This record gives sequence, C-alpha cells and structure tokens, in this order.
Amino acid sequence: MERPNGDRAVKKCLLIKLEVFKIFNKLRVEKFIKEVRSNLGSKESELINAFVNLKNFSLPEGANVLIINTTFSYDTGFYLSVNEDMFDEVVRVSGDNVYTYGVDLVDDFILYSRDKIGFVNFYDENDLEEVVMKEVSQWIKSCFDLAQVTLPLPIYFRYPDEEDALNLVTGEWEDQMEIEL
Repeated sequence: MERPNGDRAVKKCLLIKLEVFKIFNKLRVEKFIKEVRSNLGSKESELINAFVNLKNFSLPEGANVLIINTTFSYDTGFYLSVNEDMFDEVVRVSGDNVYTYGVDLVDDFILYSRDKIGFVNFYDENDLEEVVMKEVSQWIKSCFDLAQVTLPLPIYFRYPDEEDALNLVTGEWEDQMEIEL
C-alpha cells in the first residue's frame, strides 16, 4: 500500500532535482558562451588587421564579390575567397602572383573545448550550434565595422550549407540565391 504523503515527497524531490538540473545547465550554457566569446576576443585584432589589409589587395578580372568562409567546428578558421558569384571562385591563372585570389584572414584556433564527458549531448540539447553561429556572426560584423575599411566589392560571411549570407556592409542576412552582383 502506497502512502500518499510518500508519493508527494518523491514528486517534490524529483521537481527539486529537475530545477537544480535546469539551473546547472543554464550556468553551463552561460560558461560555454563566455568561452566562445573569450576565444573570439583573443583573435579580434588579428581579424581587424586582416580586414584593413584587404584594401591593399589587387583583385583579378572577373572578381565580383568577396566571401568569408569558415570551417564550422570546435576549431575554426576564416578564409576569404575572391568570387565571380556567390558560389564560384575566380579561376586562378597559373603563375599569377599579382592578384589575390584568396587569403586566410584568421588561422585555425580553438573556438570551444569539447573534451568534457557528455559534451555532444549538451551541445545538441541546448542548440549550441545556433548560439555559436550567432556569436561568430556578430563578432565578424563587429570586427569589420571596427576596421573601418571600404572595399571595391561587396563582402559576405557565410556558413557551409546555410542558405543565407551576412552582408558585412549592411549587417543584413540575405538569401544567397537572390543576391545580385
């Protein structure tokens, strides 16, 4: 025979444990975001300088847009390609050392540590990919703004397999299929 007070006590204990878990998880997410921001911050001057240096590049014929790509994982880097459109790079001319066809803006670095037990579940259950994408995008835009550089071509930042690209001049996300160059 079950005791009604015992059932209530068990339910109350489970609710308390759930609340403690939620608080712990929220603190863990906040710590994760701080780590991402800190690691991005450590590369801020490097990216700002890379943006400033873009004005010194000679661009090849057929160049219509500059695209910043990233490898998106716990370690990441940022590469700028010179494209003829949103999807195709300008074809490099053999032996051409005059023009810039692409450049690493920021070498690979650790964006966040993932060596903790249960990290994959934590990352997935808290939609941290979206959080990281937002943090990185805001950081790229902020660094571009701080560089105060005017470029001869439009410049976009995009993630692999995403439909939209961030216009660094306007700060607007645009559907890559609809961008007219």
